[in-house]
This record gives sequence, structure tokens and C-alpha cells, in this order.
Amino acid sequence: MRRLTRTLTALAAAAALTATGAATTVPASAAAPAVPPPATATAAARPMSMAARLGTLAPSAKVDLIGDNYPAKWRNIPQDSVVDDWNMYNRECVSWAAFTIDRHGESASNYGDAKYWDDNARKHGYRVDNTPTPGSIAQTDAGRYGHVAVVDSVHGSTVTVEDYNWAGDGHYLVHDLNKADFRYLHFYN
Repeated sequence: MRRLTRTLTALAAAAALTATGAATTVPASAAAPAVPPPATATAAARPMSMAARLGTLAPSAKVDLIGDNYPAKWRNIPQDSVVDDWNMYNRECVSWAAFTIDRHGESASNYGDAKYWDDNARKHGYRVDNTPTPGSIAQTDAGRYGHVAVVDSVHGSTVTVEDYNWAGDGHYLVHDLNKADFRYLHFYN
């Protein structure tokens, strides 16, 4: 029954996201590819979203949001239609995280798919551990491409994050994650 409820909640959230074009509290997740799937790929051939894989929890009541400050030149055009300043496709989790890291004077340029970010961060001397802090990057190798998100706050066994493409649709989302499902990259904190 719990799985059915989670599935129905994820489907309702995805429908709401599709209808509104934006999301703030939705159950969903999408592994964001740094390289988009071929144009000939069918919906059935696309990787399962992170939302479908891990679910999504509404954000905790008290959050200190960054907000969707992703530049309009990347946000207001079709997903994966251009490459950003960090060599990532637009409206993907990696582009959003690289943009946020850059705003703090550090770089994740050319880090590739999210599943490689922990290895690249270590190689460049950044701390990678299991301790989330506000501003750290939550990272997982799950799925075909992995996923990254910016940690907003920590609440016991969950972390509130902000990210792009959790539901596989290229949109911004604020939601909670299970803290143990991710490792944490500390670029500026």
C-alpha cells in the first residue's frame, strides 16, 4: 500500500508540474544527463527519473531558499537546447549546481554527468563526505546519469534541497531527500 501511495503521489505531482510548468513541492526525481538522449529516443527508452526512482517529499516547513535564480538565458528555452558556461546542457541538475557553485567563486566546470561529480571533486581537492551542510552539493550515482542538488537545510534524517530536473522535465524544484541516499561535496562550505 505504501508503494501504491508513493506512486500515486509521484504521478499527481508530475501531472501538477506538467500543468503549471513549475514546482515547489512535488514528489519526483530525475537523473539529469549532462548529454541529452538522442532525438530519436522514445519515452520508454529514456532513463527513469530520480523522482520515480527515489520519490519526493515536500520540503520541511522552515527553509532558507536560494530560489530559482538560474539565468533566464538557460531557463526560458527548451531543456538541453544549449550548453552553459560550464559545458553542461541547460535546465539539468548539473548546470544548476555548477551555476550555484560559480556564484560562490568555485568551479565545477566540465564535471560531466552527476555520477562523476564526487570523483571530480575529490580530484580537485574538495571535501566529499556523508555530512550534509547548507550549501553543500548532494550527489548520487543512482540511475543512468546520477543527480546533484544544492542543500538548503538539514533536518534529522532528511535534507531540503533545490535542484533542476528531479522529475525529468527540466524544472526547478524544492524538496526533501533521505540524507543517507547521497554523499556531500563541499565546494564553498
